[in-house]
Order: sequence, then C-alpha cells, then structure tokens
Amino acid sequence: MTFVIARRCFALSICAVALSASASDGEDYSKLLTMLVNQYRVSQGLPAMQVDPRVSGLAREHSAAMAKAGQLNHDGFPSRVQRSGVAICVENVGWNYGSPKEQFDAWRASPGHDRNMLDRRADRMGIGIVADYVTLIACGK
Repeated sequence: MTFVIARRCFALSICAVALSASASDGEDYSKLLTMLVNQYRVSQGLPAMQVDPRVSGLAREHSAAMAKAGQLNHDGFPSRVQRSGVAICVENVGWNYGSPKEQFDAWRASPGHDRNMLDRRADRMGIGIVADYVTLIACGK
C-alpha cells in the first residue's frame, strides 16, 4: 500500500498525519478516517473521540448489511443505539469514496453529516468499512 503523508498541526500543539488509503484496505481506511474526523473536531475546539470496540463492531455490522442490500440506509439505527450501551448515538454512512479524505470531505459538505461529526455529546466512535460501504457511529452521554 502507498501512503501519501501530509502533516498539519492545529492549536493546542496537536499534530496529526493525514494519510490516503483505499476502501478495499478497510482497517487502514477506518484508521485514517478516524484521524480526519478527530483532527476536525480538535480544530473546532472539541475533544477527539476515542475508538470504542463495541461501536466499531456495530459500524462494521451495518456496513456489511448495506453491502449485502446494495444500498445506503440507516435501517436498524435504533437497535444499534440500544446495543451501543450509551445514551445517544449519531450515524453517517457513505459509499464508493476512493479515500478517507474524499469521504470526510463529502460528510463535511453535508450540513447533517457535518453536525454529526461535531456533536458535542459524542466522546466515542467506531467506523466500519465493508465493500466500499462506510458507517461512522459516534456515541456519548
């Protein structure tokens, strides 16, 4: 895999590395998209979210269901919230973006998706990628 590396530092002396990976490399894509979301939150004065294994599993499960159905949806979202074990969750889905940066930019350009990434209540997250279907679930108090 080839990575394109660009360093960018935000306030509070927090530096991050923005990398590029294809969705076929699900684990790397997930890590890089997580990094982009957290960079963005910090740049907006919000704390970074911690990756939660339970929430990550729910996100992967939903991406697999969307891939099987061949369509984007939020079917079963209330069940995912309940199974997260946390009071609130928000969810972004996407499909067929070639890089984490492209997916992130698409969510940022959408007011509802952008609002979800910047939800002040969220303190944990999970991202799941299956067959180019991406689910981000962010949960908190």
